[in-house]
Amino acid sequence: MNNSLINEEKVTPETIGALFDNALIKATVDEEGDIQVTTDMGTVFFVTLLQNQKMLKYLSFFSFKDKLSPEQKLSFLNELNSGVIFSRMPKENVLLSEYFLSYEEGIPSYQVVKSFRLFERVTMGAIKRFDTSNLIE
Repeated sequence: MNNSLINEEKVTPETIGALFDNALIKATVDEEGDIQVTTDMGTVFFVTLLQNQKMLKYLSFFSFKDKLSPEQKLSFLNELNSGVIFSRMPKENVLLSEYFLSYEEGIPSYQVVKSFRLFERVTMGAIKRFDTSNLIE
């Protein structure tokens, strides 16, 4: 992957998707312009362009197993947030983690994929470390 700077006005879903393709990471752009990134392990992440804020938003969604109490979910969420990453539950059965990366005034092309790999590693590592009761599907 080269070290070229992508100018702010050239940051598009297609440009970002191509960076993942060049890094041999499966990425597809949907009709809304969100980039779905699938890892070798089959885990799906999303990258969204927040054009007004000039930010890339990395997202992961994981489902909680059925029949868990709200207390169990909240306890797990608090452990994640105090230990490693910031996550939230936008819906009762969904664990959401986010990471933001500015592209204002441009962004080095390697930083897009490098930041994704960091987000993936931290997110998956935190779940592995803190989900000792197998709460996540």
